[in-house]
Amino acid sequence: MRKRYSTAGLRYPVTIETETADLVDRWFAEITAVDLLPLAAADARAWLARLAAALVRAVSAEPFRPEIGYDVGARLVHGHVTSGEALGRTVRLFGRHLAHHTGGWARPADGPETSPAGTAHPGAATATAAMGLAGGAPAATGPAATATAAKGLAGRVPTGTATAAMGNSGAAAPGAGPSGEGALLRRPPRADTLPGRVPAASTERVVDLLGELVRGHTETLRERTRDGQAAARRVDLGARARAERERRISQTRLHAVLSGTALGMLVADRTGRIVEASDAALEILGLSGHTAPLAWPLPEIVHPADREVVRWLWREARRGRSRGECRILRPDGTPTWVALTLSTTWPGVAGDWFGVVMLEDITERRRLQEELRFHAQHDPLTGLANRAEFLDRLQAVFRDAPPSARVGLCCLDLDRFKMINEGFGYEVGDQLLAEVARRLGGIAVAERTVARMGGDEFMILVPDCGGLDEMTGIARRVLDTLREPARVDGRDLPATCSIGVVEMAVADTSPSDLVAAADAALTWAKNGGKNRWTAFDPDRGTREAARGLMSRSMRPGLDRGEFSLAYQPIIDLRHGTVAGAEALLRWDHPRLGPTRPGEFIALAEDSGFIVQLGLWVLERACETARDWPAHMFISVNLSARQLREPGLVGAVEKVLDRTGLPPRRLQLELTETVLMDSGGDQVTALHALNDLGVRIVIDDFGTGWSNFVYLSTMPVRGLKLAGLFVEKLGRGTEPGRDDHLVEAIVEFARRLRLSVTAEGVEEPEQAAALRSFGADLGQGHLFGEPVPADEFAATMLSRAFAAS
Repeated sequence: MRKRYSTAGLRYPVTIETETADLVDRWFAEITAVDLLPLAAADARAWLARLAAALVRAVSAEPFRPEIGYDVGARLVHGHVTSGEALGRTVRLFGRHLAHHTGGWARPADGPETSPAGTAHPGAATATAAMGLAGGAPAATGPAATATAAKGLAGRVPTGTATAAMGNSGAAAPGAGPSGEGALLRRPPRADTLPGRVPAASTERVVDLLGELVRGHTETLRERTRDGQAAARRVDLGARARAERERRISQTRLHAVLSGTALGMLVADRTGRIVEASDAALEILGLSGHTAPLAWPLPEIVHPADREVVRWLWREARRGRSRGECRILRPDGTPTWVALTLSTTWPGVAGDWFGVVMLEDITERRRLQEELRFHAQHDPLTGLANRAEFLDRLQAVFRDAPPSARVGLCCLDLDRFKMINEGFGYEVGDQLLAEVARRLGGIAVAERTVARMGGDEFMILVPDCGGLDEMTGIARRVLDTLREPARVDGRDLPATCSIGVVEMAVADTSPSDLVAAADAALTWAKNGGKNRWTAFDPDRGTREAARGLMSRSMRPGLDRGEFSLAYQPIIDLRHGTVAGAEALLRWDHPRLGPTRPGEFIALAEDSGFIVQLGLWVLERACETARDWPAHMFISVNLSARQLREPGLVGAVEKVLDRTGLPPRRLQLELTETVLMDSGGDQVTALHALNDLGVRIVIDDFGTGWSNFVYLSTMPVRGLKLAGLFVEKLGRGTEPGRDDHLVEAIVEFARRLRLSVTAEGVEEPEQAAALRSFGADLGQGHLFGEPVPADEFAATMLSRAFAAS
């Protein structure tokens, strides 16, 4: 339901909600009870409706402009609402109304008014927001008004206020219309609905707005009085008495305002002594029951740790408005958190000044903030610092510590925790973690931080570490603390752990490198047998880092063409001709440089990449050997992981088909260990390869724990004698034990119809001895280094070696 105010002198009619119309009616009644308005009742209500519109909308406007309250206070004075009683009634009325009606609907800044459900409000098309104060202010008369009109309000009202639009009398001229409005109360045209409820606004906004209203009223009234005094002072020697009377009126007015407000407000003099306070402020300060509460100096009731903050706020308040938070101490010593807003100060008698302080008890809010902060920084299961908090503290150590300082870290996780989780359930696992955290909590002394990083992994951070001895001492203490089983759910469960220890100078590392080093040391400890600590070794760390880099970069390296093959000749010892070559894999790593197969083959095996890499080697080697003379073969190593691959035989067949290399010219080398670990499927695959015509030979024969049974069950067609047997051949005038051993192996192989290839042949005497023993083939630096395919083709294919 709406109520309509209208006068002939108004540019636009006034349409407002019934609830707000009631507010205007109450305001009109309150003012006319103590002051006489020089307007008809309808015009006076319309004028007050405009002022109410400005106040209500200012609370929720963005940006918030408290100076609108100042402008409304000034307009009340120009409208002859000058008594302190009328001002007090105004502040009490709007303070209660705005506090009672927060949380309602309101029109967004650039859209129609909406109800809480989001639907357009029916009064969105009316023009209350554009009414300003034009056409409805009462005309001011008399000498004071004339003086005010002559002087204007320039220099007294904050920049941007609307008093410039009020006309010569100081009140808005009837019919001035929207174009005559000042900046503060200007609204989009034809939006004539005043909302009946105000949107949710903070207490601070309400306090600021009404404080500015009081200030605007007081200063405008004072200026009018001062203007009159300036003219009278030339003939009236009672100026001091009138000024004193004006001061007392202001104090009376302020006391009336404070006594009627539900807000925490107080006034303090320049020394900080409280001279006026609202009941709500005294309640917050805990001074309600004291006989002389206003004798308390404000700085003395502030917590000692926060007094410097309040002093700074007090100094800033002299230049305008300042805000902050601090703890105050009640008379019983209880600390209470309050939000302070120190409003702009104003001059008093004889150059004195006073500060207005708005108080809000935020103790509960701070408690909730601290609780939320704790939950954000701590693990909910164990109560220890969580990963985010640990990393924050670690970053702080590196940020704040001098470069010469040292920092230590223990990284630990529980042994066999996965088995406990899977065997007894996650609930039991959680109870075990909580018990471990409780025990570790005793180590979190001084500046140390014990954190749960996730799962069963914990960290102990030691800033300003005294060296490796201190860190290893902590590690031993942790092992002792967790040595005893934990009683969980009626069971004794092991709580032992493995620990990686690292300590470094802050200048020599970074947070991420420190954590990585501790994690690497933890891995070494677990691989070393668990329930132990291992200190980080930089040299070992470098090697491990290189291994990690190789493991990550093998697949991309193959795609980028970083791998290549080199070919080492295999010589027929009886005829001195090149019988074939072994394909040897090479990797020119972009960061590590040329890398030997022994450094990366095991990594490829662990990751399973050896299958793809081995197939690439096989195909490239067969392509190269295809163009060699028909009597020459190519020998390629086959790993255990490749032999276990179900599609090995088919893959070899496809390579032979694609390259056109005859199967008889392909030789696959396997170590004794691979053959002895082979099961039925692998043996079947070897027989299938042999049936294709591919030769299977045993590489590094004699270096393992040989079980000769496999020689009768496997389709082996040759042995490659390890270089360890060859290096001592032909050294003396008489054959030695090594000569007899090699001769026996060669004879053993001949009886089994197996060819013998001797590796590591580097001297002519070795070649001569092997030839005398009846070895078939030789390979080593004596005959040629591994070289690229084009160089091998250019130098080796037609090369002959001495046969005797």
